[in-house]
Amino acid sequence: MLRKERIDAMQAYISDVKTASMKELEDKFDIAPSTLRRDLASLIAAGTVKKVYGGVTDNTTTPSTKGNALTVYSERQLAAPNEKRQIGRAAAQLIEPEDLIFIDSGTTTAEMGGFLPTDFPFTLVTNNLQIINQAAPLANIKLVIIGMNFDRRTQSFTGIDDMNIFSRFNIGKAFMAATGISLTRGLSNSEYNEYLIKAEIFKKAHRKILLIDQSKFGRVSLLTYGALQDIDAIVTYGNVDAKYCDFLTENNVQLINAKTQQAVSPS
Repeated sequence: MLRKERIDAMQAYISDVKTASMKELEDKFDIAPSTLRRDLASLIAAGTVKKVYGGVTDNTTTPSTKGNALTVYSERQLAAPNEKRQIGRAAAQLIEPEDLIFIDSGTTTAEMGGFLPTDFPFTLVTNNLQIINQAAPLANIKLVIIGMNFDRRTQSFTGIDDMNIFSRFNIGKAFMAATGISLTRGLSNSEYNEYLIKAEIFKKAHRKILLIDQSKFGRVSLLTYGALQDIDAIVTYGNVDAKYCDFLTENNVQLINAKTQQAVSPS
């Protein structure tokens, strides 16, 4: 693991457990005390971690970094429900016969479940519990579930013992979710185990489609799993700021507006 990845993972872990001892962090990340001190120094300097006796504590609940905290699934599900539903409907229309698709964890991607095609066969790979529940009764779908551990906060399965599993799937279309989308920081999320899956899928998928509501534009969370210019399409709801429209056009990213049911193809 690269140092930047390790520090990001350490930040995510501390944010999750709130307080961690030095020994706990040494064991968790299998590093020497001197390496740990250098890593923590970066986080302390950034203000996201605070040193306490024998260890460190999470400091990301201040107003300036509150957006980095992982919100419980049920709370996120209540945010902009109509927008997310319409985004899910528009995204599901992109599924074609014999596709091999991935549907990411997230409350917006979960909305695709109610609109999954029933009249032609396709293969669905997912770690999203809501999608699993809605796809399971549909005989036309070959369902592949990844992840060994269930996370109730995100309603998703994480924990992959062999990351080479992703090289076995020829993912044609990956329907991705993100906590934040930024011109400079790309696509980000707050949970490390989800990040590992998102990052691998993002690298492997032939076509990457981001489902995102208006509240996520301009936000940056803890872990960046992909660059904005590497997306093939964005499905959102409503008007998008001109600077994002210009960037997407320059980088040949299709923008699909679920509110108007219009797809704007970059020239």
